[in-house]
Amino acid sequence: MSSPILEIRPLFPAVAQAEGRACSMTTTGHCDAVLVAEVFVQFADGTVPRWLVCGDWLTRHPKAVEHIKTRGFAEPSNERPAAR
Repeated sequence: MSSPILEIRPLFPAVAQAEGRACSMTTTGHCDAVLVAEVFVQFADGTVPRWLVCGDWLTRHPKAVEHIKTRGFAEPSNERPAAR
């Protein structure tokens, strides 16, 4: 993942994956774990997509781990964060 993470927000409650709602960050194999957070990244064109992620990705992806260590989790919100 080359795009910077703007925010990571926990999902309360966590949700099961279903058609149209899957772990966006899984890049290897199939993921059927519960979705525990939403991640907002900023693409080079300034767009800010929302991705849902499972706990495995959240605790193993180096950029996610670093973001959580330095910035923590953002409060749940219905608003999309602004591009920086």
